[in-house]
Amino acid sequence: MLARLTFMLTLAAAPLAQAQAQAQEAPAATAEQIAAAHDIAARLIRDAGAEGIFVDKTTGASAEVEHLASGLRCTFSGSPNDRIAVFPSVGGLPRGDDVGCTFYDETLRIDLSFYATRYRPLPEEAVVLADASRAITRRFSDATPFTGETVSLSGEGQSPPLFAGFKVLIQGQQKLTMVLVSHHGEWSFKARATGPYEDALGVNLYAAVLFEAALMQTSD
Repeated sequence: MLARLTFMLTLAAAPLAQAQAQAQEAPAATAEQIAAAHDIAARLIRDAGAEGIFVDKTTGASAEVEHLASGLRCTFSGSPNDRIAVFPSVGGLPRGDDVGCTFYDETLRIDLSFYATRYRPLPEEAVVLADASRAITRRFSDATPFTGETVSLSGEGQSPPLFAGFKVLIQGQQKLTMVLVSHHGEWSFKARATGPYEDALGVNLYAAVLFEAALMQTSD
């Protein structure tokens, strides 16, 4: 599956494939880099008050954590914007059943967040997508639906995530802001990405690839 994702990435977005190739050619992480990544993971968990909800799964130079209940994995870039969120209980959800991770790719200028929510009962994916879309249009009064080319990825036996995208203006710059929704078992997973509108397909592909890679780790 990872080979399939890499192949599609190479075909559809040369700049992203080049960045991935450069990362693959990088030397193996040193003990000092791994220790520093462990420190970052521990700090992010501590800052979110997420002990026992997220655990450190770092093995290389990038901090990586796992949401224990759902299996969602988050790998952080080292940006000051990186964070873990454990959202307050709403509608009777136990603490830890509504969480998120946020990271920023400074090279590609893409903000990306993953969310895992165990709703009771689980709504249809289309309902979650509609709620997320309404949140975007409430936040950005100038939001217009994105109608350009899109990319969708899915694992074996899984339907592709639902997609919605919008063109918005942020600090005078045109951006694509988008959402992906996919349900696995009793969990609703969501990705939110925002990046340069002139590379909308690249932003879409970047989010789709990383979202699918994260979902491959989750519990069904």
